[in-house]
Amino acid sequence: MEMREIAMTDSKDLSAIPDSCGKVTVGCSDVAGIVQGVIDSFGHLRSEYVELQGTVSALDEDQRMVLEATDEARLLSQRAIERLSQGSELIGNSLGQIGNLLGLVETLTEHVTGFAAAMDQVRRSSQEIDQIAETTNILALNATIEAMRAGEQGRTFAVVANEVKTLASETRRATEEIGRTIDTLGEEAEQVIEKIQVGATASAEAKSSVTAIEHTLQGVTELIGEVDQQQDQIARNTATISEHVHRVQDTLGDFDTAVSDNEQKLATAHDRMEDLELTASDMFDNLVKAGLSPDDSLMVDKARSYAEEITKLAENALADSSLTMEQLFDQNYVHVAGTNPKQYRTSLCNWADANWRPVNDRVVAEGGAIMMCSQADMNGFLPTHISDRCRKPTGDITHDTTYCRNGRIMLYGIDKKAKQQNDAFMMAVYRQEGDGKNYVVVRNVYVPIVINGRRWGDFELAYSFR
Repeated sequence: MEMREIAMTDSKDLSAIPDSCGKVTVGCSDVAGIVQGVIDSFGHLRSEYVELQGTVSALDEDQRMVLEATDEARLLSQRAIERLSQGSELIGNSLGQIGNLLGLVETLTEHVTGFAAAMDQVRRSSQEIDQIAETTNILALNATIEAMRAGEQGRTFAVVANEVKTLASETRRATEEIGRTIDTLGEEAEQVIEKIQVGATASAEAKSSVTAIEHTLQGVTELIGEVDQQQDQIARNTATISEHVHRVQDTLGDFDTAVSDNEQKLATAHDRMEDLELTASDMFDNLVKAGLSPDDSLMVDKARSYAEEITKLAENALADSSLTMEQLFDQNYVHVAGTNPKQYRTSLCNWADANWRPVNDRVVAEGGAIMMCSQADMNGFLPTHISDRCRKPTGDITHDTTYCRNGRIMLYGIDKKAKQQNDAFMMAVYRQEGDGKNYVVVRNVYVPIVINGRRWGDFELAYSFR
C-alpha cells in the first residue's frame, strides 16, 4: 500500500519534470536572447560612441584652427592699425601742406586781383593822357595857324607849336600802345585769376575730401581696434571650449573603458547562458526521449511523420528522374544580388518550391501549437520555406528579414549540434528569428532527413504551448 502511494507520488513528480525543464530551457533561451539584445545594443552604442568621438576630435581640430585663425587675425589687425596710424599721419601732413598751398593760392589770387585793379587804373590814366594829348594836338594846331598869321614874328612860336604837336602825336601813339599792352595784360590777368579761382575751388574740395578720408580712416582704425578686442575675446572663449572638449574626450575615454569592460562581461555572460541553454536543451531532449513528456512526444510524432513525407517526395522524384542527386545535394550557393539578409539559390530551389513548400504550408495551416516548419541542409541552407516567408524582397530590412527566409543560410549552435547527432530526433528550445530585432522562444524538433541512405539535412518543426 505504501509502495503504491510512493510510486504514484513519484509519477506525479516525474510528470512535472518535463514541463519544468521546458520552462527552464525557455527561460534560458529568453535570458540569452535578452543578453544578446543588450550586447547588440552595446555594439550600436559603440558605433555611436566612435562616431561621437570622431565628431569631438573634429571639433577639437576645428577649435584649434579657429584659435590659429584668431591669432593670425589679431596680428593682421595690429598691423592694419599700425599702417592706418601711419597713413593717418601722412594724410594729416598732406592736409597741412594742402592748407598751406591753398593759403598761397588765396594770397596769389589777392595779388593778381590787385594787379588787375592797378592795370585798370593805368588804363584809365592812359586814356586821360590820350585825351590830353589830343587836346594838346588841337591847341598846337591852332597855335601853328595863329603863328602863320603873325608872320615873321610868329615863326619861332610856330616852331614850338609844331614840336608840341609832334610831341602830342607821339604821346597819343605811346598811350595807344600802352592801352593795347594793358588790354593784353588784362586778358591774361583774367585768365590767370580764373585758373587760380578754379585751383582754389579744387584745393578746397581736396581739403574737404582729405578731411573726410582722415575721419574715415580714424573710424576704420577704431573699428579694427574693436575687432581686435573681439578677436581677443574669441580667442579666450575658444581656449575655454577647447578645455571642455578635452574634458569630453577624457570622459569619452573613461566611458569607452567602462563600455568595453561591461561588453566583455556581457559576452562572457552570454556565452555561459548559451552553454546553459544547450545544457537545458540537452536535458529537455533526454526527458522527451525518455517518454516523460507526452505533449512534446506528440509533436515529435508529427514531426517524424512530416519528415517521412518530405523524404518520400524526394526519393520518388529521384526514382522518376524529375530530380537528380546532384540537384538534391547541390551546395553551390549562388548569391541573389541586392538581398539583405543575403539569399542564395541552388538547382534544388525550384523543385523544393514546387514539392516541399506545399507540405510546409499544410503543416503550418494545422495551427494549434505548431508555429513553423522548414527543411535545412547540412550547412543550414533553406531551399524553400512556407509561402508566407517566401515573399519578394523589397529592400526594407525589417520586411525582408521577416518574410524572405527562403534561400537563407541559418546555422546556429543548436543547429550544428542537431546535425552532428544521428538520433531519430533531437529536442531543443531556441530563439526563432523574427524581424531581426525581436524573437520568439519556441520548442523545436529536429528530424534527420536521410534520402536513399544519405543524410541531406533536417526537418524542423517549431511549436509552443504558451
